[in-house]
Amino acid sequence: MPRMIAKVNRRRDPAGGTQSAQRSQRTVFSLRSSRPLRSSLALGAAVLALAAPLRAHDLERTQVLLTFARDRSFVLDVANDPRWLKLRLESFPGSFADRIVLWVDGHEVRPSSVEYLPPAGTDLSRQSAAGATADAAAPLGRHRLRGSFPADARTLRWYYGLVIDPYPLTVRRADGRVLVEEIGGDAWSGSIDVGGQFQAARVSGAAAGWAVAGLLLAPLLIRLVLNTKDTKDTKEKSCTA
Repeated sequence: MPRMIAKVNRRRDPAGGTQSAQRSQRTVFSLRSSRPLRSSLALGAAVLALAAPLRAHDLERTQVLLTFARDRSFVLDVANDPRWLKLRLESFPGSFADRIVLWVDGHEVRPSSVEYLPPAGTDLSRQSAAGATADAAAPLGRHRLRGSFPADARTLRWYYGLVIDPYPLTVRRADGRVLVEEIGGDAWSGSIDVGGQFQAARVSGAAAGWAVAGLLLAPLLIRLVLNTKDTKDTKEKSCTA
């Protein structure tokens, strides 16, 4: 909604002439003397405006890594600053899997498991909002999600609904290719190529061995059955005679 700013009505000086000129001079002098102060205030406001998003970005420290295997399985690591994540999740109850979307060829692929891997030696229960300051050297907390993609998957679009600031998304394909995209915070990724990296399930070596043995033995078994039948028919004819 646009801001509603009331107009300022100009008041006329009934005395006119000299008094108006003197008042105008005082006004100009007042404006000139206040320019350095206003410049300082404007500079301070600009610094604060720039510092706010930087602090928010430092707090989130988002990193996303999606790794695929040839058997269509994937491991998704979503990393954030643990203190920021704890405070953020307080406003969003439920499973972390509900905060992310894997949109594959027009359908959502849901992870089959979710686990949280806290940084070693971190006690989040003793931290509060007042102490949630960014530390670039501090380890990150990770949500690890696992699942599988369809064998004929072609394109993926990604979304993470908790963050505000840009972050990197790294995709490690099963064929060795690595794709990196900068996601604009609370936004969808572009279309990511995930096709042609999966292979059909292979028959195990033991099963393949049994199949080959069955094919080799099948003619022998058929011959054995036929010979047994012929022998039986011959004996029956002898007895009848």
